[in-house]
Amino acid sequence: MNLPANEFGVLITRPAGKADNLLAGLDELAMSYTYQPLITTQLMPLRARDIQHIQNAELIIFVSVSAVTCLEQQFDLKSLTQPLLAVGATTASALERSCGHSVVAPVDQRSEGVLALPQLQDVANRDIVIIRGNGGRELIKQGLLARGAKVTYVQSYKRVPLPLDGQRLSDQWRAQQIQCIVVTSNEILSLLLTSLPDVALPWLQQRQWIMVSQRMAETAVAMGIPATNIVLAASANDQALLDAICQLRRKFHERAQSSAE
Repeated sequence: MNLPANEFGVLITRPAGKADNLLAGLDELAMSYTYQPLITTQLMPLRARDIQHIQNAELIIFVSVSAVTCLEQQFDLKSLTQPLLAVGATTASALERSCGHSVVAPVDQRSEGVLALPQLQDVANRDIVIIRGNGGRELIKQGLLARGAKVTYVQSYKRVPLPLDGQRLSDQWRAQQIQCIVVTSNEILSLLLTSLPDVALPWLQQRQWIMVSQRMAETAVAMGIPATNIVLAASANDQALLDAICQLRRKFHERAQSSAE
């Protein structure tokens, strides 16, 4: 659906199944948006040695909600008695519902925040398992290894790019008056910028972008997005993204009003 020229259209690119709360928040505020996931997640079957690693772990870290939901389909999370950590509050909440006891998450919902937790300061010779998908940052593992921990990955899911028609999407987003694009990972950012045709780059460079880390912003700048058009949300959780969107929307309408006067 085409929007009025003075409307602030938002493009949400969170993975399929991970954007429900954010979209509900936008609906509640009657904000115009388009939802286009670029990747989806698929469950990865656990191997016998994965189960053994989980059972023997002295501490377990979950990196995402998908890590929780894909593991609980194959493993009884209520049987976990070890300390459990999560990278973010949303992941912690999902894990608490599944395991039935408290989960620790850092205020700084990034790998850096996890490594700063008191529970991970004295981990020499401790067996730590990280539940995650394919790829992703290695910072938590590297940091724990440097502290003398024994670290094992257990992959409960994998991220899979969705087939995209870049030219069709480019035309569609222009028609929908998209002013703001929300991306929550480097993987999504790279897929977005490489999926669209080269002629779409000037249009992309003129959009406002909401990202969730300085590392993402640096990647975007290296790929041609002006730093002045990038806003960092306080974190990757839904409320922080919604707050950043509302802030940009106010500025957009203030500029539009000034131009009309």
